[in-house]
Amino acid sequence: MPEAIAQFSTPVTTLCMNYTLMASFGDIGINAFAIISYLSSFTMSVFFGASEGMQPLFGQAYGAKEGENLNHDFRVGLWISVIGSAICVAIYVIFPHFLCGLFGADAETAQFTERHMWEYCWGFIVGSINIMFSAYFYSTKRSGQAIGLNIIRSLVMNTLVITLLPMLFGDAVVWHTFGIYEVLVLIIGLGMKRISERKGLVYR
Repeated sequence: MPEAIAQFSTPVTTLCMNYTLMASFGDIGINAFAIISYLSSFTMSVFFGASEGMQPLFGQAYGAKEGENLNHDFRVGLWISVIGSAICVAIYVIFPHFLCGLFGADAETAQFTERHMWEYCWGFIVGSINIMFSAYFYSTKRSGQAIGLNIIRSLVMNTLVITLLPMLFGDAVVWHTFGIYEVLVLIIGLGMKRISERKGLVYR
């Protein structure tokens, strides 16, 4: 269930971004986001692959009640997420013109996309951490927290931030909304972890 809900993130975010970009920038905004969406789909598949790869290690350490190993695996998972996402972001920011060319973007769309690429892509780093948090929760019999976190991330926070912040702060914030809502979700995830482990990890 947590993973199923998490998969709603991409289509819901895409829908909200298309609506907001059309209102703010018109067709060129939609064209630019189409390129970024393709890159986003690839990047998110890497994040989900990393979290699913770590999930058996989380579950094994939890089942054996090896708290030290579990904490170690979780830290490793976070580092994998951060480093992997940072590499992706670096590629997107350093080679935006080449990437736009792969999708046949015209000169105007390519220039517009290059200008805004980094404003959207920095959120991948935070998003990768949130996905790893979800895997950590459901692998340690905290499916309620995992479901709650993914509902907030995939259906609630992204919708509210993407649609409301541009109304309040203007077009300049539109491309940053992805990263902003991921940061807010991360804060909630950290709070969930802290509360659920305030008396130590509970083995069920």
